Amino acid sequence: MEVAAGTIAVIQITKEIGEICGKYIHGVRHAKRDIERLQSRASGLYRVLTHFDNKALANIDSKQVQKCCKDLESIKERLEPRRKHAAMQRMGPGALKWPFTSKEIEDHIQTLEKYLVIFNTALQLDVHDKVSDAEKDRIFEKLAYAGDALFNSYDTEQRHRMCLENTRVEVLQQAMDWSADNSSRCIFWLKGLAGTGKSTIASTVAFRLKAENRPVATFFFKRGHGDLSHVRKLIPTIVRQLSVHSPFYKQDIVAVIKKEPDLGNSANFREQFEKLLVEPLRGLLHANPGHTKFYIIMDALDECEEERDLRMLLKLMAKTDNLPQLGLKILVTSRPELSIRNGFEEIPSIFHRNLALEDVPRSEVDRDIRTYLSHVLKEVQRQFLLRADWPDEQDINTLASKAGGLFIFAATACRYIGGSLQAKPDVRLKQICSTVAPNKLMTEELDQMYTIILQNSTRGRYTREERQEA
Repeated sequence: MEVAAGTIAVIQITKEIGEICGKYIHGVRHAKRDIERLQSRASGLYRVLTHFDNKALANIDSKQVQKCCKDLESIKERLEPRRKHAAMQRMGPGALKWPFTSKEIEDHIQTLEKYLVIFNTALQLDVHDKVSDAEKDRIFEKLAYAGDALFNSYDTEQRHRMCLENTRVEVLQQAMDWSADNSSRCIFWLKGLAGTGKSTIASTVAFRLKAENRPVATFFFKRGHGDLSHVRKLIPTIVRQLSVHSPFYKQDIVAVIKKEPDLGNSANFREQFEKLLVEPLRGLLHANPGHTKFYIIMDALDECEEERDLRMLLKLMAKTDNLPQLGLKILVTSRPELSIRNGFEEIPSIFHRNLALEDVPRSEVDRDIRTYLSHVLKEVQRQFLLRADWPDEQDINTLASKAGGLFIFAATACRYIGGSLQAKPDVRLKQICSTVAPNKLMTEELDQMYTIILQNSTRGRYTREERQEA
């Protein structure tokens, strides 16, 4: 099948599917949302393909067009088999029965969205704006950028590692399930006390989304770290990441910056939020109703030093009209501080869901901490050529118990135990296990361990015994 002929066929079929879905909307009540979603994706394909010219057609693989045509024909046949068509002629739209299950519709939606991405990519090569690629890049550089805020930047990777395999399983599953669903809850707030592993979870979710080729932008806040401690570069940094995944979105951003050159750097936060993020997404939604979801992960929001900016961000999220319809999903992690709690209370509950890490069963957390300790200390054992059965299971259990559910305790303990080449890890392990007293508040135990580390640091990097052997 020639590409041009195949494209014409796809245009015709998508138009027919849209019209048939219109009849189902009037004749079937129980599946209205599924019908509207299928109609929206088919109409999106129709609108994209009607903008094709010969240059855009040259960017499409004929096999993709054939496969698309075949898939659409299959959907159309299910929608309008002969007997159902005859019944509609005799009895009217009320005789119709929706032929798809919700699971089947979800599969069809994903298939059509895949074709939308393919055809949009081909079409963007023939975008009507004749700005050269070099000029586009030059314009794009006007977006202020905090490279260290990305989850996979060197700085962030040094601060936050990924969750180990088979740890935080339930929490990660909830986050990934939320990322894939189509409910109105487009915001996920993961909250927890300091040291409970929020940033590690956020890094892992970002990694998994990226591995699945989903458009994800990240910003990891860090108090006292310049650009990472405020929101001045938050929106431009997010926009630059998302633009990589959508040529249409990038084209809109370039057009906005050409019109308002200061928007990407010196504009106020509200303007950046509206003009660089929300308005281009609305334009993208209008041009392509079935566009792939965009994901934003903002970690450690409580470490934003300007509380006024923090309140502004949450207020904008609360007041943005039709936020769920923009195809945007936002994961936020933070401590449950009052200003943040108040901000989320202003966001309608149907638009967000919360998960408190303190609500995760303690037995699951302790199990994950033991897994972490065993993994890291085994690496220490190999590095220092310690006996094969080190560390003892009893020491692992003792450390896990003293951690009090805080991953930061386990991570800090491991860094201290194996942190220096001249260190004696077995001695340091026993020191922590025996010095930190049981039955204290978890923060007291953490303070006690820090006291040990600080005492040793004031004497140099090593304990007295370690210096004697050096």
